[in-house]
Amino acid sequence: MYRYLSNEIGFKTTTTLMSSLKIVARDLTDIPAISVSKLNQDEVSHAIDIHQLTWSQSVDTSKLIREYKFNSFKETFVFMGSVSQIADQIKHFPKWTQKGSVLRVEMTTPDCQGVTIKDLFLAYTMDKIAHNISNQPVENVCDIVKIQSTQLLNTWNSNYSRQEEVKTQEFQKNILQL
Repeated sequence: MYRYLSNEIGFKTTTTLMSSLKIVARDLTDIPAISVSKLNQDEVSHAIDIHQLTWSQSVDTSKLIREYKFNSFKETFVFMGSVSQIADQIKHFPKWTQKGSVLRVEMTTPDCQGVTIKDLFLAYTMDKIAHNISNQPVENVCDIVKIQSTQLLNTWNSNYSRQEEVKTQEFQKNILQL
């Protein structure tokens, strides 16, 4: 009964998937050593939903794509500088094209020729940086948005823990209804 029910509502699959997408690292410099594999379309979609990312997958699902629109060139430049520092720490780099205050970003992991946890984590980080830029005045193009790496990693992982709790509650509710 448990096996039937858990497979029926996707509990085991979802729990396993969420655990595989958590990042166990002390700080961002540990991320380059994380072994990665290409994620399938469902895994990527699930992670995008959990973290409420505004990214989409390319038609062939080999890349994450997003366009950022900032209020000024200065904000765009601060964003790119801030992301560059983190990308350098995690040794994972986006492809971007910038024109004025618009920045188009594509991310993929060349070794896997597809989307991996590193792409998703950098997308998550970029969204946090963009949010911080939109909520604080930018004085100079040399400004950098500081992100606490431990807080970033903790928030990333706690998003999965919250999702696991919701799935567990849904599962228990379905069992009680039997």
